[in-house]
Amino acid sequence: MTGGYDMRIATILTVCAGIALAGAGHSALAETVTVKVPGTAMPWIIKKKNPDLPYGKADGTAPAVAPLKLTAGMSLQMTATGSTTTVAGGGSFDPGGQAEFICDDHLGGSGMPFPSIYMSHGFYPVHLNELVAIFTDGKGRRVKSPFPVGTGLTITVPEGAEAIQFGLNDDIYADNSGEIDVTITPAAAQ
Repeated sequence: MTGGYDMRIATILTVCAGIALAGAGHSALAETVTVKVPGTAMPWIIKKKNPDLPYGKADGTAPAVAPLKLTAGMSLQMTATGSTTTVAGGGSFDPGGQAEFICDDHLGGSGMPFPSIYMSHGFYPVHLNELVAIFTDGKGRRVKSPFPVGTGLTITVPEGAEAIQFGLNDDIYADNSGEIDVTITPAAAQ
């Protein structure tokens, strides 16, 4: 009789351990990360990595890269806070950028286009200093077209993407300041 009782206890413990392990795997998948994006961050590196996507003076810092292992079909929910400036001592703007300055496919003060020139026109308008992102392979080369994030966005990871990089939609970066925090919560591939 005690042998049957012990067997039921062992079965219950095994089931509970299985549930705990399944839950641990699920919570690891949905781990939230935060990326700090300096006001000087360019969304992608042009020379040697993306020479077909030139923009601005290329005078900024490297893109901010999310510390995530990406899987095609995974959904990323992003929320951004903080502020940046476009000139030293100038006004600051939230991650949605300077609302009255639409960049889209125009040239900036440098005579070069903004990163937004490579975005789908369905995303327009895209503003000056708006937070933008691009999916890249493991070497920083683009996988798909860049896109605006602004203050928040949910997007699906495309096939071939190994990283997501963040920067600002600007053409002159060296005089920018401030910082944006991007919180990213991944969900399982569908």
